[in-house]
Amino acid sequence: GHAGGDGGGGGPDSRGEVSARFEPRIARLLLALERGVGSGDTGEVRAELGLKGEADDEDVARSLVQILSACTAATLGEGAGEVSDTVDDRASLLPAEGEVDEDAMRVDRLDDVRTLLALLRAGRLPQRRAALSRMVRLATERSVPSDAVKTIQAALQEFRDVELDYELAAAREGLPGAPGREARAERDAWDREVAAVLVAIEAFWEAAEPQEPISRLPGEIRAQLLLRTRDLPDAIVAHLGAIVEGYEDEEARAELLSSLRHAGDPRLVPALMTVLEMGEPSEATEAARALRRVEDPRVRPALARRYERAVHDTLRAVVGGALADHGDARGLDYVRGLLSREDPAILRAALEALESLGGAADTEAVAKLLEDEDARVSRQAVRTLARIGDARAFKPLHGMAARSRSSALRAELEDAHAAVTARLDLRGEEAPEEVSTAIQTIDDERPALGGKRIASWWSFVLGQLWLAFGAVESGLARLERAATLRPGWSSPFLAMGLSLLRRDQHAQALSAFRRAIEADRRRVERSPLFIRAVARCFLARAEQLEREARVDVARGLVGEALALDLRWASGPLRFELERRRDALRREA
Repeated sequence: GHAGGDGGGGGPDSRGEVSARFEPRIARLLLALERGVGSGDTGEVRAELGLKGEADDEDVARSLVQILSACTAATLGEGAGEVSDTVDDRASLLPAEGEVDEDAMRVDRLDDVRTLLALLRAGRLPQRRAALSRMVRLATERSVPSDAVKTIQAALQEFRDVELDYELAAAREGLPGAPGREARAERDAWDREVAAVLVAIEAFWEAAEPQEPISRLPGEIRAQLLLRTRDLPDAIVAHLGAIVEGYEDEEARAELLSSLRHAGDPRLVPALMTVLEMGEPSEATEAARALRRVEDPRVRPALARRYERAVHDTLRAVVGGALADHGDARGLDYVRGLLSREDPAILRAALEALESLGGAADTEAVAKLLEDEDARVSRQAVRTLARIGDARAFKPLHGMAARSRSSALRAELEDAHAAVTARLDLRGEEAPEEVSTAIQTIDDERPALGGKRIASWWSFVLGQLWLAFGAVESGLARLERAATLRPGWSSPFLAMGLSLLRRDQHAQALSAFRRAIEADRRRVERSPLFIRAVARCFLARAEQLEREARVDVARGLVGEALALDLRWASGPLRFELERRRDALRREA
């Protein structure tokens, strides 16, 4: 809340201005918070809060922050008026440059599905959350026409954003038909993992299990578990907090901290605040990223304190970006100054912060970094331009697409183009005619399938039957023959890869999936079933090699997977692959 901070940035600088809007009782509470509840007689404040005389100063301060945060937010929304759902008034949903004000969005009054979809694609994180919540409510209450409900349901099924994975998973569980059944099945699998982890945690604290159970989980399972941290039992969250704060295994602590980036659970705030205040710069940076996504009145003051004390550029930039998502833009000038640095780590942190802090004035400086020789910097610049949403980004984005032959990069460029277009739509503008055509992902020419079609198909069917009956060697031999009879046909390789993956033969499955990608990359990347299996296989094999201390090979496999267009893979898989890549680079 604005009243709970320590001034500066995007919040109200003078408490006198805020106090003037409230009745005298609230003004007195503001004054008590400003002076500090431990600096003098707080009997009157305790009485107004309904606290007993023996209540600790900490309880008084917490009550003050909670009440005044709510009052300030309410006052900021006064006089805003109704928001029209027409295109002409969409620009009122966007904050002015340098302003980060969630209360100005008023998304909860919108009924126009097109506007909500544009916000879902182009808004800042609080806006995207609000737009998604509003869309789910409209579809559930059936308060919009049936065609709009179908549009919302299709968007919930197709939209991919790891920052909203928790909200999207919950929304998909209410979808009708196969998508809803699949989402509910995933939830049931998650519940089973939670039960198993709970038993393992109890054994760990009773000294019956020597190894910390969360760090022992496969990466994909851990990512799936922690992206829904807000639904975990208190016992597991308490365990997570204890590991984050003081577990002696530094590697396990680092793994867990980076895995909690999108957890968004207020119950973890005390532990994360401890790491933010007392941890090493790398640990504090991950804690700031995790706190950035938690909606809790304690977060903003903690981030503000750490920002003012930070001397490490990467840490300070990330904390400045986290503050922006909590309504405080104090780090804007500092982060802009970092764009002239040559250190790739600092540049990436600055670009990450500008996703929340940046505005149209930053477009040209960020666009120059599209040509940076460090691929990680240029990819982060693409994401930042997507969040800034300025039309001047079209030309450099299209130029980069013309030079790139990476399907993963082209996918990010396509998403960035769509995000900028959506932001222009919110302003009632249109894209310049010369760049109005959307960027397309690489559409490799599909091979002309010749060969012996009937014989190949018969071998393929027989191979599938043999595999179904457990005759693995005979089935694989038949599928290999089918591929030989009809070169360029990816189906036999995909069937081989899926069968081997189910048997945890990841090295052999990897070889089959690579041959399928070589035969028909487009088909693999556009199928949710196939691309999820491919990404899961690459990750599992990389984890095996990492345990064997073959870090360089593992890092190469993760990079190979991330070179694919993974938009149809699951959010936990994409997140874990990117997190694993960063961890392997640090280890190397």
